Amino acid sequence: MESISKEVAAAYLRDVDPPWKAFWFHMYRVARNLKEFAAGLETISDDVFRYHVDGQKNDLSRWVQEVVGDSVLARRLDTVRDQQEAARLVQERVTTLETALK
Repeated sequence: MESISKEVAAAYLRDVDPPWKAFWFHMYRVARNLKEFAAGLETISDDVFRYHVDGQKNDLSRWVQEVVGDSVLARRLDTVRDQQEAARLVQERVTTLETALK
């Protein structure tokens, strides 16, 4: 199991800065942190998911890598092609990070 410091966990869970780097799901749902990102993934339609993840791009993985900085989660999301699986992976990561803060 991966060892995560409290500082790293807190950094991955915080709101993104600057705010304009938030993840904008197609149709205007916004995620400013991984918890909101997980919630968004659970509620978006299949069409919105496919807008962000297709054979050419994976906006989810790219945002997690480039904005949040969590390369572990980004790698896991890179091959996901299913909305429910993506939501599960992000929620599991949030739970892991929150546990590291205790």
